[in-house]
Amino acid sequence: METAIPAREISCLLVEDDSRSREFITAVLTKRFKTLLLYEAGDLKKAEAIFGKVQPQLLLLDINLPDGNSFELLEKLYRKKERNFKVIFITAHADYAMQAFRFSALDFLLKPVTPGDVENAVARVIDTLQQETYYLQLEAFFQNYREEGSSEKKIVLKTSDRIHVIKAKDICYAQADNNYTVFSLEPDKKIVVSQPLKVFEERLSPLGFIRVHQSYLVNFSHVAMYRKKEEHLVLNNGFRIPVSKSKKARVLAFFDSL
Repeated sequence: METAIPAREISCLLVEDDSRSREFITAVLTKRFKTLLLYEAGDLKKAEAIFGKVQPQLLLLDINLPDGNSFELLEKLYRKKERNFKVIFITAHADYAMQAFRFSALDFLLKPVTPGDVENAVARVIDTLQQETYYLQLEAFFQNYREEGSSEKKIVLKTSDRIHVIKAKDICYAQADNNYTVFSLEPDKKIVVSQPLKVFEERLSPLGFIRVHQSYLVNFSHVAMYRKKEEHLVLNNGFRIPVSKSKKARVLAFFDSL
């Protein structure tokens, strides 16, 4: 089932230095999104000039351009508190920046892209929440991009009525509840997100989180001990997390790696 596209016109700036890639994406967008007003640029200088004149609502940004990195342009706009736009990044390199995108809930396209990739990403962005919400996602992205490898990484958690930007280190554990995930933070705070635990396992595993049970993802920095006989972890706050038999060997290996 296709996502309904708003009838109002939406301005879009495509920044891509490869002419064939730019023509391909333009053809897909023109065919699929009839209300999209499309502008094109092959470098940052032209992109910045077009942005100043048009104030596009959607940016499709190739990351590596002839005159620099598109993060430079985006950070300029961010510092000027330009809020009325959304971004989809385009890149051929699945490097550490990908993790920053995922943590911040920002969209990106990994080359080589397909028509479906482009259509789905643009449809998702058009359907996103209010601009203020997206600005929080950008804020989280820039922190994560700069703080690669640090303990200060932030993650965006969307509930039914709020957007939370929190430090990953403040999460004690996450618990599956059917297709929802319940995050337990210190001190004694819970956030319920309408996404399955598997999604967050992929995002948080590089930061010392481990799946110890079908229903539990634990931040090991909050673990005080492992009681082997009872097969459960004890957290610093005294809470007990069960360890399943299928995950026991992985938990023990994790302890050995510390």
